[in-house]
Amino acid sequence: MAGGTRGGRIDQARGKIKELEGRLLKLEGQLKVLQGQTRQARGTARVRLARLEKNAASQVARVEAALRISRDRVSEALQTGRRRVEKLMRSVEPTLQRSLSQGREIVRASAAEARVLSRGLRAGVTAGREAFRRSRRG
Repeated sequence: MAGGTRGGRIDQARGKIKELEGRLLKLEGQLKVLQGQTRQARGTARVRLARLEKNAASQVARVEAALRISRDRVSEALQTGRRRVEKLMRSVEPTLQRSLSQGREIVRASAAEARVLSRGLRAGVTAGREAFRRSRRG
């Protein structure tokens, strides 16, 4: 159950990363437009556009930082999950090997018992056939 929840959180984080990447591309595009307009503007408009450019650059930096943090968190979650699975596999493997070994022993013993029963059955059938033949002759 916890694995499903963790997987959901990872998917959610991946979705958030994609969203942030989209926002980052949009902001970078807007920043380029502002930079172009700032170069062409004069006077008060140039000051306002420079301020907008500065704000846009600040937003781009914040989104990039958030994106880095999200990627780091997803990477950490994946590494933690991988370590837990590896640890679980190491702890389960000896038990699995023991169970397989015990299963092989049970199969060997059952096969030996089946051979003995099969020999006994054949001997009984042969003896029954001989008894039947004797009773028909005599």
